[in-house]
Amino acid sequence: MTGAPKRHPRTQAAPIATAGRVAVAVAAGGAVAFAAVLAKRRAVRTSCKPFYAEATERFTIPGINHGFVPQDLFYLADEQTWLFSGYMANRRPSPLFQVGADGTVRRHEVRLPDGSLYRGHGAAVTAAGPYVFLTVRDGFVVLSRAALDAAADGDILQATDHRTVPLEPAFMNVQKGMLYIGEFQRRLFYPTPKSHWLRCPSGETNPALALAYAPHEKGPFGFGEHPAAVYSIPGNVQGLCVTPEGNIALSLAWGLGDAEVRVYDPAKAKRGGSYLVESHHCPLYFLDNATLVKTLTVPPMAEGIESHDGRVYVSDESASNKYIFGKLYGAGKVYAIDLEG
Repeated sequence: MTGAPKRHPRTQAAPIATAGRVAVAVAAGGAVAFAAVLAKRRAVRTSCKPFYAEATERFTIPGINHGFVPQDLFYLADEQTWLFSGYMANRRPSPLFQVGADGTVRRHEVRLPDGSLYRGHGAAVTAAGPYVFLTVRDGFVVLSRAALDAAADGDILQATDHRTVPLEPAFMNVQKGMLYIGEFQRRLFYPTPKSHWLRCPSGETNPALALAYAPHEKGPFGFGEHPAAVYSIPGNVQGLCVTPEGNIALSLAWGLGDAEVRVYDPAKAKRGGSYLVESHHCPLYFLDNATLVKTLTVPPMAEGIESHDGRVYVSDESASNKYIFGKLYGAGKVYAIDLEG
């Protein structure tokens, strides 16, 4: 009898069996991963229960399902518009989003003063007077607020100026007329200069700084050349705002663990002499355990925070397509909470 030789039955079955084992393994791995996500969802809902009980869901973070990884938000009161900065997970140019009072979303890219498109982290965005500030590695670039307001969806915004600051900015906010800009520290991953590590009056060591610039008519873009105050702050700080009562709120987050919003009373912050910034002696204050008045647990990967309408608004990156798991517990929304009610 002619034809191809018969294969041994076990030889024929082996690839099928192997494929089956692989499929089972993949399915099992997927089930374990899904179970872990569900467990995380339950854990978040439990640990953040006070936050969800008190917070109000306001609106969806723009671009959250299209590759945008949000880092900060800021409210333009005159325009009744929310700004969002961040980056794209696919390394495309980093956008600025505007969300109007009616929910209309406008997306823009930013052209830097050197002519290149902005692809930075978008760590922070804020505004003062006729200017909008967007962080870059060594400070921030400046855009026209009027041009931003007039821009149509898809327009490219031109940054016209650039200011350097004496730290690598991770957050920035204009609050009650002051420009705050500070750094992020996380162990070996995001080190800060050892000169920024300061022993607090309450005993702990703060490893990062925030600088506060006062308004100045003749200063660069409306603020003083040198900081009016330096604050010693903890690590993991993602955002800062000032509450209606004048307290300083910091958002702290890292990885998949619960994030926090800590509220400090700057009136109780002990003066630590002065701190030398670019050959200028600035008053030094400590945001430490002795100054802390409240801590609120919030969902993982909280980012920028903003004070508006008597409440603090919290943004989050965990529901972006880069991380996904936040989609399971509503982290793709901006929440507002009264920290002092």
